[in-house]
Amino acid sequence: MAVSKDQEKSFHIIAVVGSLRKGSYNRALLREAMKAVPEGVTIEAFDKISDLPFFDEDIEAVETPDVALEFKAAIGKADGLLIVTPEYNSGLSAVLKNAIDWASRGSPSIFKNLAVGIMGTSPGAMGTVKVQAQLKQSLGGLGAYPLAAPDFVLPLCKSKFDENLKLTDETTAERLTSYLERLRELGTCLAAIREKS
Repeated sequence: MAVSKDQEKSFHIIAVVGSLRKGSYNRALLREAMKAVPEGVTIEAFDKISDLPFFDEDIEAVETPDVALEFKAAIGKADGLLIVTPEYNSGLSAVLKNAIDWASRGSPSIFKNLAVGIMGTSPGAMGTVKVQAQLKQSLGGLGAYPLAAPDFVLPLCKSKFDENLKLTDETTAERLTSYLERLRELGTCLAAIREKS
């Protein structure tokens, strides 16, 4: 999935973290990803998903909350979406599921033909394998294209970050750059399809 010279233009990614905790390792992982971007790639974090009310069609029927419209607009303007999330009870965090539910409303789906990268880290040896599988299934059902390979699962996060939540593992930093390059390649391939849809 190589990118030709005429496709090497700025690629903008909107990113969301599935944890609200300020000291989250996944929030730290996103910060490191923002440092590791390949040339021509930018990442903008959307940090307002905690402002979204629980999805309720009764609320939507009266007026869609401004923050939900803002989230959808940010996704719509981006070339790709990056989700960085922990795994809660072998699945999605409530705040992330809620954000996806709000963004999924309307037709055509804002996720249609959208390149999506999924990253996650946890203290356990399995990392975030289960939640990533769930996200791929859910987003695929919405018409998105989650990056199939390589997966970016980072287990044993406490051995990868220092006490200030700075990444100490050089191999992980290299993996971040490589993963983001793959996301750009996928997004570039889908760009023409998105323009027509």
